[in-house]
Amino acid sequence: MKKKRVLAVVMAVTMLAGMATGCSSAGGEDKGSSSGKIELEFFTQKREASETFDKIVEEFNNSQDEIIVTQNIVPDATSVLMSRAATGDLPDIIQVGGMQDSNTMQFMKEGHFLELTDMECLDNVVDEYKDAITFQGKNYVVPISANFSGVFYNKDMFEEAGYEVPTTYDELIDLAKDIQSKGEVPFLFPDKDAWTIVQCWEDNIDGSARGDRSQVYADIANGATTFEDDALFPETLQKVIDIRQYGQGDTLSLGYDQAISDFATGKSYMFMQGVWALPSIKSANPDMNIGMFSFPSNDGDTKVSMGIDVNLAISADCENADAAKEFVEFAASKEMVQLYVDNDYSVPCMKDVTANIPEAEMIVNMINEGKGALQSTALPKAVADERQNTIQKVLVPAEDGGEDISTFLENLTKVFQENKDEFLELYGE
Repeated sequence: MKKKRVLAVVMAVTMLAGMATGCSSAGGEDKGSSSGKIELEFFTQKREASETFDKIVEEFNNSQDEIIVTQNIVPDATSVLMSRAATGDLPDIIQVGGMQDSNTMQFMKEGHFLELTDMECLDNVVDEYKDAITFQGKNYVVPISANFSGVFYNKDMFEEAGYEVPTTYDELIDLAKDIQSKGEVPFLFPDKDAWTIVQCWEDNIDGSARGDRSQVYADIANGATTFEDDALFPETLQKVIDIRQYGQGDTLSLGYDQAISDFATGKSYMFMQGVWALPSIKSANPDMNIGMFSFPSNDGDTKVSMGIDVNLAISADCENADAAKEFVEFAASKEMVQLYVDNDYSVPCMKDVTANIPEAEMIVNMINEGKGALQSTALPKAVADERQNTIQKVLVPAEDGGEDISTFLENLTKVFQENKDEFLELYGE
């Protein structure tokens, strides 16, 4: 998630987006459409998938002659969407994250999404994902794909140096030390974008060691433990800090987009990210020989941290809900989900669709062997915001205004306790 811009900028973008295709301004057959067709806005937050969604939208528009769907993707999409929700101008159809995303849960809790429980496509959801898309016994989203986190590596560089994929944390550190001893860069860390540090900690390092975080979050909410007293959080956050000594240096000055370009052009051996980065890496260098492995745990009993990546929701205020449902049913069909995952290199949430990710074959095999850990529990939004807004401090020395691990974790616990009722309301005692 990106940092929010100044409200005036967000509202300006919001007004422009609303003027273009907002639900309230383009929902009716006779509003803004000279053809007389129903016009629907499809708002996408995942910019990496915009070209794939363009293909799905084009297929849908060509499949019938009553509805026109237009994809809308803007900078700082999450901030814009939050502003549009506050002004009652949500898009007709919205691509949102999974239940592990505090923003998705906030939208559901506040009643912004239309109930979709009776939609036929939900019958085709993979059994393992059905519980992860239910909110208080009902469905408000339709899942398309799941993602996973891991470590991308340059297979050619590994082969030339005689390296093998590490299977334990110690092996990974020994590998990084050897690379660095040759004057080369083991990892690229795009810490200028705080969300990448959260993802590195939460999914790559903690998730691959712990698996599902639902129980530990419940224990913190109930006062049975804290972030600082948990058996893994201090250790895994320390690893986030420790492994940065094998990065490119001055990690807080490198952004995500530049890191993608740098890794694709051979400036490091490894790059810790989610599989969602793969299309961008391949776009930057189509000939790159790339592989991916799950961040190794201490004992080698490594899990794959997963989350539903793309859900489709419909605004509760959409004037043409039936037309919007028709598009969602189309996008969730086997053919369109296969098209999506083939282009997005992700795991399908629908039955009879195959994940084709040769670059991540090692991880896909682990998932097929039952080592995938689906994250489906969101922190209270205030906790998620506190974590993202302050996590960069743990990478900064104390004398420069940084924050030690204990203080950072204690603050998270404090904010969690202040907002525990929100968590317990959603997930129970």
